[in-house]
Amino acid sequence: MKPSRTRSLRLIFNLFIFLGTLYAFYLMYCRSEGNLQARGFEAFKYFTVQSNVFGGVMAAVWLTFAAAGRKRGKDIPRAVHLLKFAAAVSLGLTFLTVMVFLGRIYGYIPLLRGANLWFHLLVPLAAMAECVLFNREKISMKNCAASMLPMLLYALVYLVYNLVMGRSDDPFRFDWYGFLLWGWGVGVFIFLIICAGTFGISALLRALNICISKKAVDNNNT
Repeated sequence: MKPSRTRSLRLIFNLFIFLGTLYAFYLMYCRSEGNLQARGFEAFKYFTVQSNVFGGVMAAVWLTFAAAGRKRGKDIPRAVHLLKFAAAVSLGLTFLTVMVFLGRIYGYIPLLRGANLWFHLLVPLAAMAECVLFNREKISMKNCAASMLPMLLYALVYLVYNLVMGRSDDPFRFDWYGFLLWGWGVGVFIFLIICAGTFGISALLRALNICISKKAVDNNNT
C-alpha cells in the first residue's frame, strides 16, 4: 500500500474515532438510556467512558501532530504512538469485558444500543484496527506492560472505593459493574483475569502489528 494511501486511511480512522467518541459521549451525557449509562459527570465512573475518552483524545492529538507535521515536515513523536497503543489496549479491554462478561449479566442488546454501540463496539474496534494496520513504531513487551497502567489505576480506585463504602441495599450502587456480587474473593479473581486479559490484548495487538508491518515492508521492497 502506498504511503499516501496509508496516511489517508489512518486519517479516516482517527477522524472516525474522534467524532464517534464525541457523538457517543453526547448520547450518554444528554440522552442516557439503558444499562451501564449515566447522565452528566457521573458517566465518568465507567472505565468504558474513560477508555473511549482516552482514545478520542489521542486520536485528536494524532490528527493535530499529523497536520502540523505535514506542514513542517516533521514526524509524529513516538510518545503519541505509544499512548495511542495504550488507548487501543484500554478500548480492547472494554470490548472484551462487554463481550465475555457484562453481556452475560445485562444482555447484549442493551449493551450494543445507542451510546453503548459506539462505546462498546465501533470505537474500540476502530482503535484496535488502526493500531494494528497503520502503526509503524516498534512496540516492545515493556510497552505492552506499560499499556496496562490505565486499567490498573482504575481497578485500584474501584476496589478501594468499594472497600471504603461497603455494601448497601442496592448491590450496584458502588459496585456498578457487579464484580463483587459474589464476594471479594471472586471479585479479586475477576481482577486478576482482567489483568491477564489486558496483557493478552496488548500482546496480541503487538503481534498482529508486527505481522502487518513486516508485510508492508516486504511489499514496498518488491
